[in-house]
Amino acid sequence: MKRLVLLLVLVFAPAVAHADAFVRIIAQKASVRSGPSNGYREVAVVNRNEVFQVLERGTRGDFWFKIELEDGTSGWILGDLVFPFEVGDEEQPGAFTRMGRAIKRAILGPSPVAYAHVGMSFSAGVLDREGVYLLRPSWIIDPYVALEAHFGLSPRSETSAYLGGLSFVLRMAPGAVQMTQTLMGLGAGGGFEITFKKQITLRLDARNWTVFDQNVSSNGQEYTGGLAIFF
Repeated sequence: MKRLVLLLVLVFAPAVAHADAFVRIIAQKASVRSGPSNGYREVAVVNRNEVFQVLERGTRGDFWFKIELEDGTSGWILGDLVFPFEVGDEEQPGAFTRMGRAIKRAILGPSPVAYAHVGMSFSAGVLDREGVYLLRPSWIIDPYVALEAHFGLSPRSETSAYLGGLSFVLRMAPGAVQMTQTLMGLGAGGGFEITFKKQITLRLDARNWTVFDQNVSSNGQEYTGGLAIFF
């Protein structure tokens, strides 16, 4: 069966002897010889899973492949010890893939957090169905972790709430909020950033806040979006 598979490969894939043809060693160790027969001297020993380019194939008797070795020399290896394959041109991507790549090249840029030390974000959105405005300065510890403060205002129908706290950002974040009534709060959530050309970064956040004192507690959801700069 092995010889039949090799025969079909050699018959229907004549390009196997050219630059796009390779063999992978499937034996634990295999001898490379100076000619296409076991009677020729051994010039090298190759190991399992090594891959070599095919330069030529034998035409008589057992199936042999002439391969190029790592040092630039060549030798022959028995076809029973290898798996032949071809490497063709990359398949042309579809229309949607090409369009996505074009949009990415045109408007998206690399994130600045890889080299920045400080970030500054301004966000506006909704907190517990009321408006909220937040300023978020951050110290970027590394591209994945930052220590972020937040200060802001949530104008409400009865009284305005002033927010402030400190949290870790994993690029889930506990935070703290203090209101004019001296209520305390904890928040957890996350978001993502999209960096466009000219280092313009759009930031979107979603968090659940629990505001409490010693007698009562309540939950509210924050949904904000804004711009961030890094330097």
